Amino acid sequence: MKPLELDIQKIKLESERRRDENFRFRAFLKGVNENKLDRHVHELNEDISGRIDCTACGNCCTSMYPSVSSKEIRILANIENESEESFTEKFIEYDKTEGLRFLKGKPCRYLSDCKCTIYENRPEDCRSFPYLHKSKFASRLWGVIDNCAVCPIVYNVYEELKRIYRFR
Repeated sequence: MKPLELDIQKIKLESERRRDENFRFRAFLKGVNENKLDRHVHELNEDISGRIDCTACGNCCTSMYPSVSSKEIRILANIENESEESFTEKFIEYDKTEGLRFLKGKPCRYLSDCKCTIYENRPEDCRSFPYLHKSKFASRLWGVIDNCAVCPIVYNVYEELKRIYRFR
């Protein structure tokens, strides 16, 4: 495995430069064995995420809107000393198309010095990011391509998958 790329500005630029290649690779991955692909992704994720300190980056918190459940809204409203209604009005956006609620604002209001100030109470969407531990990787490739420009873990996993599958 080549050395990891950690420079978020370079990752953003390279992800944009390789966008067409990444979409071709996406199409290629649709044809590989799904279980084998998941196994590769899970192994790479474990290795690469173990070598990257997310709290030294926090880029996901500056560029994404995490979805939140009703329970999470209650928890966050309590943290803010607000009623759920007031908190929702101020800090939640509803996507009627998806039927989901998201925290408003970028960067995330709970980000301070690349660290989450509500880490123990962060939404599940945040806990789960970058989603590489989940199965059915091939069914989420649109989001993976977008996340390549956001997350050093995703970028490095996707680039290493290209090497493993001898794609170029």
